[in-house]
Amino acid sequence: MDIDTPGIVYGQSFDNLEKAIKQAGSVQKDIATNIANIESNNFVNIKFKDELERAKMKRADKNALLDNELTKLAENNLKMTSYAQLLSSKLKIMKKVVTLGKG
Repeated sequence: MDIDTPGIVYGQSFDNLEKAIKQAGSVQKDIATNIANIESNNFVNIKFKDELERAKMKRADKNALLDNELTKLAENNLKMTSYAQLLSSKLKIMKKVVTLGKG
């Protein structure tokens, strides 16, 4: 068995959770950048450009745009928290198995 192959040691779900956490972290960073720059004159949305441009055309209210980004941030934060809790639960189960239920 190759020790460098995490999928074999920990199972595919660990790999999937790691990927999901990394992706959610990337989205979190983009949304935070959008929020930080929303008041600048040359604001350019990082990943959600098309969607936000349509929103801008419908209403020029920057507060609505900020609310939209804050909502996305909260939703993504819930995803990240859920992924981390799942990973923690799996690690606790693995610890129990490794310590024969004594840990």
